[in-house]
Amino acid sequence: MLLLSSYAFVVALRLLAGPAAPLPGGSSAETVLSGHFDHAPAGDTVRLWYGSGKAQTVLGPAGDFKLVIKDLKDANSAMLQYSRQHTSIYLSPGDQLRITLDFPRFDETLRYTGRGADANNYLAQSLYKFEYGPAGAVPRPQEQLTPATTPEQARRSADAFRQQRQAFLAAYAKTHPLPAAFQRTEALDIDLEWGRNLLDYPAYHHFAAKQVAVLPPNYFDFLGQLPLKKLDSQVKREPVLRFINSYAGRLLPEGQLSADPATAGRLYAQATADFGLTRARDQALYQLLSFQLVEGDAGAVLVAYPTFRAQNRDSTLARYMHDQVSQQSRLLPGQPAPAFTLRDANGQPVSLGDFRGKVVYLDFWASWCRPCMAEVPAGVELKKQFVGRDVVFLYISIDRRADDWRKALAMQPLTGPSSVHLLNQEAWPKSAGETYQATAIPSYWLIGCDGRIKRAHAPRPSSGTEIVAAIESALRE
Repeated sequence: MLLLSSYAFVVALRLLAGPAAPLPGGSSAETVLSGHFDHAPAGDTVRLWYGSGKAQTVLGPAGDFKLVIKDLKDANSAMLQYSRQHTSIYLSPGDQLRITLDFPRFDETLRYTGRGADANNYLAQSLYKFEYGPAGAVPRPQEQLTPATTPEQARRSADAFRQQRQAFLAAYAKTHPLPAAFQRTEALDIDLEWGRNLLDYPAYHHFAAKQVAVLPPNYFDFLGQLPLKKLDSQVKREPVLRFINSYAGRLLPEGQLSADPATAGRLYAQATADFGLTRARDQALYQLLSFQLVEGDAGAVLVAYPTFRAQNRDSTLARYMHDQVSQQSRLLPGQPAPAFTLRDANGQPVSLGDFRGKVVYLDFWASWCRPCMAEVPAGVELKKQFVGRDVVFLYISIDRRADDWRKALAMQPLTGPSSVHLLNQEAWPKSAGETYQATAIPSYWLIGCDGRIKRAHAPRPSSGTEIVAAIESALRE
């Protein structure tokens, strides 16, 4: 499963939590971020999210841009995005920061000059070395996991990776004047990533090995080494939110929320023991329930919802959860499938209602989504099994560029007599994908001949007999 993009995940977290909390230090002063992107795709907008604000400008024909920020009052984590690429930035009031890069090698060539360059060059080098660079350059914990990986091996891998990151920060700080507050924040973020890697192991094992991981009784003791009860002042920062998102591995190592009415109470008790009565705890349970709504058992979330309402103390999260529960209740099996009308490759309008009387296997995908494209061969075989029967394979692409979509249709075995391809270019989240809560792709739905939902988040083509049986069942009904 792939989130719409890592950038879309960041945006979603920012929408969830509101403006990022400022880091200590600084005072209001004009801040300038300018740059030059070699070989960048033309016609898009450079966007910067910082603190409580956003700045944007169109990239010039020669690849140049300039952003002037007048309301930055404190040192702040920020996010710079162009096209489908993004990077983290550290901004202080009065910085005169310039960025240069070769767009096809975005992370590898990213460089900064001017006031504020030291901290940002550390970020660029650290991200490339430990996150975005070539696989295997520095062994990353998630790349070393296999279905046979034991909890002890996962711990050793995460420990080694943290030590490498800590050593890199210490060495860099010896030769470059990094702000003290920046160093403290980076040290915390390294620890949070260490914790996130350990939290992710149970869910990975359950997915890869098809069984719940057998964890030592003290496996989650590492959480005691993290300042979980002191995260409130930073709960809106992206690294903190990412950690909180992975905390579900602590509460639901099997990955699935139970419909037992007592479950939610137990989850809140554990989260309170770890985080205390903090906003971080409320964020953790909100994110867990939100994910379960769209990727787990929505019915179980509805059972847990009264407990959320009683325990949660964040009015913004309460509003978001209410909206999501209301939306998801309309996507349960038996409910009418939400209508939409989109255009096909010939520019002709196509509506879901056009296929009434047939089973519809709905697939949200994109040409840039590797998991989506990995399903193509299995999709070809699946369609062969239903040739001449009342089944329509309806694909909705969320590609931003129609040319990318059309190129994929021309190069991949996606088309055919039972295949219908539509492009959804509406701004996210105002799209068919948002209506169906397809916050990650690929996302599959099975709609019956009567136009009602049969399976929300249906099995993938690669599930083989599972999806075949689901379609056969829908045909019989």
